[in-house]
Amino acid sequence: MAAEDVAPGDIPPRPRSPLRRREFKLYFTGNLVSNVGNWLNNVALAVYMRHITHSSFWVGVATFGLLIPSIVFALPAGVLADRVDRIRLLRRSQWVMGTLAIVLTILVGAGEANRYVVTLIAIGLGIGVALAIPTMQALIPLMVPHDELGDAIGLNALTFNLARVVGPAIAAVALATIGATFAFGLNAASFFVLIACLMMIHRVPFPRKSEQPPGPISEGLTYAWRHLRTRWMLLSIVAIGIALDPIITLSPALSDRYGLKTGGAGWMVAAWGGGAALVIVFGRELIRKTTHRGLGWVGLFLLFLGVFGLGAAPDIGWAIPACLLAGVGYIIASMAFTTTIQQDVPEALRGRVSAIWTLAFLAPRAFAALAEGALADHIGPRITTSLFSVIALIAAVSLRRVQAPTGEPIPPPA
Repeated sequence: MAAEDVAPGDIPPRPRSPLRRREFKLYFTGNLVSNVGNWLNNVALAVYMRHITHSSFWVGVATFGLLIPSIVFALPAGVLADRVDRIRLLRRSQWVMGTLAIVLTILVGAGEANRYVVTLIAIGLGIGVALAIPTMQALIPLMVPHDELGDAIGLNALTFNLARVVGPAIAAVALATIGATFAFGLNAASFFVLIACLMMIHRVPFPRKSEQPPGPISEGLTYAWRHLRTRWMLLSIVAIGIALDPIITLSPALSDRYGLKTGGAGWMVAAWGGGAALVIVFGRELIRKTTHRGLGWVGLFLLFLGVFGLGAAPDIGWAIPACLLAGVGYIIASMAFTTTIQQDVPEALRGRVSAIWTLAFLAPRAFAALAEGALADHIGPRITTSLFSVIALIAAVSLRRVQAPTGEPIPPPA
């Protein structure tokens, strides 16, 4: 039947917003508050380490501590996410992280948080992140029907990117006025908001039972390697993580160069998150009409331009727009790649492939942070930032040239 012959009643209605579903609304609310706390902590931790050591290398060590557990625990966490109650696993990981955040707050307030203590607590928080991220990604498809999955993923991305605006901005104000102890205390409180929301979710409304029991980690790795599109999506996620990390790890050093001390780092990270949030709020038509491959390539190139521009920026007036552009490119690329993976992967493998996504995004960043910090102490943070941006350019050119499947248009975020 031709398109013009379709009766109005035959046109399928637009899917309802996932936020109208009680369980997803609770998850969204708790996750948003917790992510604000996480990004507040990320900035505060970097600035605090820079303050007590005066070294970009030690800022890199703290970032390494937050991210390195993903190498060890992300894949086993994916197996757990496929085998156990995902809400219960997520809730327990938040209890552990909240407790560690309280300990850090107390030690900073008492003046006992030296570089080694901060690094150890960062490693503990990193273990919690490695457990939580694949569990969260595998949980989303159980809270909404399939036709709302694209919107749900967009809303989940919105929590991260609003948090990247609000959290660093709160950190900038708190660090400049009432100090690091208060900033770390706010992060500790945020974990318990998510725990409370998860305790009110008694069951997932759209359980998807696989026909086979969960297998070993190797099944997820085999799937990711053998499926060309999934493989390229994951390799592109690696490039995103490495290229964007200077915005976080080197922002305290860049802030010092601009003469802004504690406040500048928070505003740069907030601008990066602001660019990402703008795309989610106002970029529906672009996302609706562009294929996964085309969208990802454009996003990687914009990420390169933004991070390279940050390295070239002579002052904060140029650095903020550069971070904003980097945020635009980051979210365009990461949403395209992540949605493709979520829609392609079968339910029986979702937790394990989500864990591979976590590994691809966080693990390379851990080593990149160490390299950036060491290099910045020798050649300066501006040159180092520009050098690392080239990773996104290489990935963009490679993805543009590879003959991967084009894919269907990506669903727009809500």
